[in-house]
Amino acid sequence: MSVQAQDMEVSGTVFDGQTEGTLPGVNISVKGTTRGTTTNAEGKYQLSVESLSDTLVFSFVGYEVQEIPIDGRNSINVTMNPTTLLGEEVIVVGYGQQRSQDVTGAISTVSPDDIDDVNTANFGDAIQGLVPGVNVSTTGAPGSEPSVEIRGLGNFSNNEPLYIIDGVPTSANRDFNVNDIESVQILKDASAAAIYGSRAANGVVIITTKSGQEGPMKVEYSSQIGREWLPRFDLMDREQWIDFNNRAYDNAIEAGVTGVTSRQDHMDGNTNWQDETFEPAWSYDQNLTLSGGGDLGTYLISLNTLRNTGTTIGSGSRRYGVRVNTEGSQGIFTFGENLAITSFQVDELDTNPIADVTRMLPTIPVYDEDNPGGYGYGDEDQARTFATNPIAKENLENRETENVRIRGNIFAELDFTDYLNYRLNYGLNYNSGSHNYLRKVGNWTLNQPYDPSRLYDERSEFQSHLIENTLTFDNDFGNHKVNTVLGQSFQTFREDFSWGEGTDLTRVGDDYFTVLDAATENYRTGGYLNEAAISSFFGRLSYNFDDRYIAEFTMRWDGTSRLPEDNRWGSFPSVSGAWRVSNESFFDVNWIDDLKLKASWGQLGSSNIGYYDYQGVLNINPQAVFGEDQQIRNGVTQVELVNQDLRWETLTQTNIGFDARLLDNRLTSSANYYISETEDVLTEMPILMTTGNDGGNPLVNAASLKNTGVEISAKWTEDFEESDFTYSIGVNFNRSRNEILSLGFDQVEFYTWQTKNEVGEPIGMYYLIETNGLFQSDQEVQNHTDSNGDVIQPDAEPGDIRYVDANDDGQITSNDRQIVGSPWPDFEYGLNVTAGYKNFDIRIQGFGAQGFDIFNGPRSVMDRFDDNSNYRKGIDPWTPQNTNTDFPRIIYADQRNSRGDQDRWLEDGSYFKIKNITLGYTVPNSWVENWFDRLRVSVTAQNMITFTGYSGLDPEFSAPNIFRRTHDDYMYPTPKNVTFNLQLSF
Repeated sequence: MSVQAQDMEVSGTVFDGQTEGTLPGVNISVKGTTRGTTTNAEGKYQLSVESLSDTLVFSFVGYEVQEIPIDGRNSINVTMNPTTLLGEEVIVVGYGQQRSQDVTGAISTVSPDDIDDVNTANFGDAIQGLVPGVNVSTTGAPGSEPSVEIRGLGNFSNNEPLYIIDGVPTSANRDFNVNDIESVQILKDASAAAIYGSRAANGVVIITTKSGQEGPMKVEYSSQIGREWLPRFDLMDREQWIDFNNRAYDNAIEAGVTGVTSRQDHMDGNTNWQDETFEPAWSYDQNLTLSGGGDLGTYLISLNTLRNTGTTIGSGSRRYGVRVNTEGSQGIFTFGENLAITSFQVDELDTNPIADVTRMLPTIPVYDEDNPGGYGYGDEDQARTFATNPIAKENLENRETENVRIRGNIFAELDFTDYLNYRLNYGLNYNSGSHNYLRKVGNWTLNQPYDPSRLYDERSEFQSHLIENTLTFDNDFGNHKVNTVLGQSFQTFREDFSWGEGTDLTRVGDDYFTVLDAATENYRTGGYLNEAAISSFFGRLSYNFDDRYIAEFTMRWDGTSRLPEDNRWGSFPSVSGAWRVSNESFFDVNWIDDLKLKASWGQLGSSNIGYYDYQGVLNINPQAVFGEDQQIRNGVTQVELVNQDLRWETLTQTNIGFDARLLDNRLTSSANYYISETEDVLTEMPILMTTGNDGGNPLVNAASLKNTGVEISAKWTEDFEESDFTYSIGVNFNRSRNEILSLGFDQVEFYTWQTKNEVGEPIGMYYLIETNGLFQSDQEVQNHTDSNGDVIQPDAEPGDIRYVDANDDGQITSNDRQIVGSPWPDFEYGLNVTAGYKNFDIRIQGFGAQGFDIFNGPRSVMDRFDDNSNYRKGIDPWTPQNTNTDFPRIIYADQRNSRGDQDRWLEDGSYFKIKNITLGYTVPNSWVENWFDRLRVSVTAQNMITFTGYSGLDPEFSAPNIFRRTHDDYMYPTPKNVTFNLQLSF
């Protein structure tokens, strides 16, 4: 006799507790089994179960997991509440989590929805314009990394924030997959970041990556294919250029310029160097994720490949990655890991093509068989220029860099009780890098000396190990809530580097052997080893009374081997508090749902120095001859004097602000005002070489800086259920000011070419000679005199620039420079708009800056005319017949109108850029439910629209350094991009 069991059906609808509508895509599984399904587009589900005594598990990202016993029912409807409902959002903070309503510091959150449609290879570009007080300087070169600053500059060297990825201090650099991000918290003030102590002065970015959810296996796949291209200069063609070049030479001959006696005999080339150098690129980004789990654990595996073919010749990048995340629990014990392995390869540029396409003349051909290597690069009589042929340089030089990184952590937790938890965390950051440089025989510029073939090869290995122990107490006592974290951290760093090179490589035809053994001459090798460690102890106490009064105290003690023994340890305290006014019994404002006032004070540290900057550098190469037999003896000399009293840079910051939810939670807003001072800022002390110092100026703790700022953000969200229409509008605003309080050594100022750094002023103010129009006659030249009546520019002629003699000494020199502009915007802002109608959605993201100046480096070369380059199309130089213009007369080999330190090249850099516009469509579930749970297609246009008066390629770029913050020194612009995206899950 046999009995066969028959499955039973359970069905129902899942509702959204926030919108009161239905919720598609919810995972429903039978607890303890692999059976499961998902809700369709109408939120309905149907599932076969073996017994009506089973338990169903309902889970959806961003919503609370619910376990519901069937209890004999065939129909079960469920309402799921989002974890973010009415301010109950749980956010990640240092060594723990907090409800957003309990946060007393300045913390900004970026969700995956904010960055899903951004086609980027790095984290900085993904968050650009989303967070007030966070400035991202970017470059469009493949494989490049943007610079991220939080609340301005705190020192003169390194202002990058500390990155914490899944609890491990590391970096979110170009080999980090943005698609793995689950959430981002940016800790901006001292109270929020003080738990990280000595490395948090520049702010902290906490990134949590995606993890598996309980339920049957879920497969998610996304594919992005993009086409991108660079903006271009509007340059003269061959005939226009010859006309203007002849006029510049004619004016030089007429003026009697030394060495100029005739025009150039122009070459026969007709080259558009931008066409030859710039090329549309393809980008490919593929992601595959498998995740799921059961009662005892969850898992997630993600695979990623990213490729960019490069927008200029000789460039390109490739990334391959895999990440594994598992977590399992049994009783009071939990164990898990998060491991990512990536390989990033980049074909690095050997030249600056942005500069080359403007400096190369359109009359020069790309190829010339008469030149070494076969490339054209000019001629002394026909095309005299020392510009670089970019095609030649990229073909004659090859630079390839590859990094293989292993990054992740393994952790174990013990939940002794519901309120007491112990966690042991081990973190690893390992990077193996290689760089290969090949120089072939051939030339790329005029009068270039012969160089033999050369091979340079380097290998590096970096590894960091982290051990952390934390004990967390979290419990409620009636109206009293207490959360305490105590911890210990120890992290080591080791960096190995070696290199070798040789010349005159063995080759067959045009093919070079690219191993060091192929070199036949001039072998050299070298290398170094760096080691460091940092040990820390920390604690945080949070107290909440009746959800009205909140206080938090934090302390961290750090010790680092990078500082002298007497100064290695530093303490970094903070205190903060908040008052939830809306929870008071006397508060009765119907349109305010939640209002929290907050304030904080704290200190953070920074040691922006190398591994051994407090230790003297010895030279082991000197030799001397001693004795009658004249024996050669090796010696040792100290070549670099150092300061053995280096100590922490210390930032002290105060923050006050509020968070609010208004009008039935449709409007959320936040505002913060901060003031911070950094003391003991590391600067270089200039000392004479007669002291024996020959290794650069030693570092000292001398300067102090001040930053003040205001940050405001607001977001309006509304859902019209009756018409299936939703929308949200988010804006953010930031105004920041920095000031140099002192420089040390009785200094009050120092200069960095076009900029000046002065006590009482912001860093890097433009310090240039002021211009005052053009001379229109000889009489105007003679009337331009100083207070003594002396003619200031006696060699000037009509059509030349009139310079301002600021110091009234009767001549124009570098001493006439003045502060004439600022690289610091009056304010920065961002705009984020989303809307959805039925299955269609649109997202628009933009950001901008107002009221700052850019030094236009490319224009300072193309508009000079004292040297040969290409020229901007449309310029209107002064001539006796054309006096109604602000462009001076053009004259070759003469510097009267071509000074590089004049404000003629300074422009208003204000701009607003539409970062991306995405239009998406989610296919109705009823169309694809037999194959997929979700299918979405979208198209994104990035960087297509910029509103600006700046005449360069792009007003948004990565600065050469902090002292030349907005100097457009032929910076690589951000490409324009159109991307097609496919997302599906089942």
